[in-house]
Amino acid sequence: MEWEGDWQKKMPKKILDKMIGKKLDPFYGRPRFEDTMAKLVSSISENSVCLFLDVGAVIYMGKHVLSTGYNGPASGDVHCTKVGCSRIVDGEIKSGTGLCRGAHAELNAICNAAKFGININGASIITSRRPCFICAKQIVNAGLKQVMYLHEYGDDSNVEEYLRKLHINLFKYESVYLTKWLEKINGK
Repeated sequence: MEWEGDWQKKMPKKILDKMIGKKLDPFYGRPRFEDTMAKLVSSISENSVCLFLDVGAVIYMGKHVLSTGYNGPASGDVHCTKVGCSRIVDGEIKSGTGLCRGAHAELNAICNAAKFGININGASIITSRRPCFICAKQIVNAGLKQVMYLHEYGDDSNVEEYLRKLHINLFKYESVYLTKWLEKINGK
């Protein structure tokens, strides 16, 4: 029986040189599914036009992406990057006043699934920030069963208790792979 990697010994160097070097290393391992989802949600968050936070969400079932969303204004509305933040009034940020024209990433991912007739009941969601209480309620209503997030958001301390009470698993995802990747893309 041939051992893994023996095929490389029989391969001409000119062909090996064209291959992705790190994949030829006998210790190479593919990223875990959770790491792939974390990278995807981080990339999707970059589509946000919010001037304060980039937030992304990916709804998935098993290992298949069903829907994505990021925070920002409704389709067709003006972008904050073009006209400024509607929460800034008289030189002050007015939070919690309903002035924000944006919707949260979780709500946009849920709405995108509905818009295209995608059943997300029983699926999971990964978000770049822990959901707020309003989004947590919509996660429950959409039938999502697991919430994985990368970074904290606000001080909605009742979100964890609320979701747990309704049998929805909420956890912060951390891994060495993700930490190294985030450091790499952030130039650290």
